[in-house]
Formats: sequence, C-alpha cells, structure tokens
Amino acid sequence: MSDNNSGERYDLNISFFFFLLGFLVLISASLIYNGVTNLQENSATTGMISIGLGLLGLVLAGYNLFRLQGRLSTVGRAPAGPQVLTREKCKSCNFETTRPFKEGDYVYGNGDPCTKCGKGEPMLISTIFLKKPPKKQGS
Repeated sequence: MSDNNSGERYDLNISFFFFLLGFLVLISASLIYNGVTNLQENSATTGMISIGLGLLGLVLAGYNLFRLQGRLSTVGRAPAGPQVLTREKCKSCNFETTRPFKEGDYVYGNGDPCTKCGKGEPMLISTIFLKKPPKKQGS
C-alpha cells in the first residue's frame, strides 16, 4: 500500500516540476518578446535586461531538463558499486556455492540447504567477501 502511495507522489512531483518548467519557459519567452519590443521603441536598457532575463530563464529550464534526464536514466539500474557475497560449503558433500549476502549471514553460521546432495542440512557459511565491479576499458 505504501509503495503505491509513493508512486503517486512521485508522479505528482514530476507533474508539478513540468508545470513549473513550462511556466518558466512561458515567462522567459514573454520577457524576450518584451525585450525585442523595447529595443524597437528606443528603450535599449530595458530591452537588453528583459532579453537577458528571458535567456537566463531558458537556460535554467534547459539545465533542469538535462538534470532530470540524467536522473531518470539511472532509475532501475543496479548500483555500480561493490557487491557483498556469501560463500557456502556443504558439510556432507563439500559442494560450494556463492550467493548475494543476506542480512543475518555470518562466518561459520548456517546458510541455505544444500541443493546437490539433497539431505536438507544447512550449508556452512565459509566466507563473506566484497566483489568489486570490473573496471571499464579506457578509463
């Protein structure tokens, strides 16, 4: 229930963000139009200030869209940082597996049941270690 509520709130925040961005673009376009009109009526100072503020508004809107695009492109991706893994070893058949770390794992503690020998006995957690992601070529 709380997941659905947070999704609705996220949609509301995005909608509000785009509303404000659209309003900023509209005001900026209006300032640029008024600036050009003032320049034609021999009011150079007011015209240049209006054009400058309008261009600043457009730059800010573009920057915010660029940042939003960067944030949305990372949604749903697995974190690129190191991964904590647990290695388990069966006491009966010496079968070893490596799996993602689960909260509550500790060295020499009981792990998951062995899938190879089928005795149902929990495997022994032999190692908990950190696996770093592979380095990118050319970086």
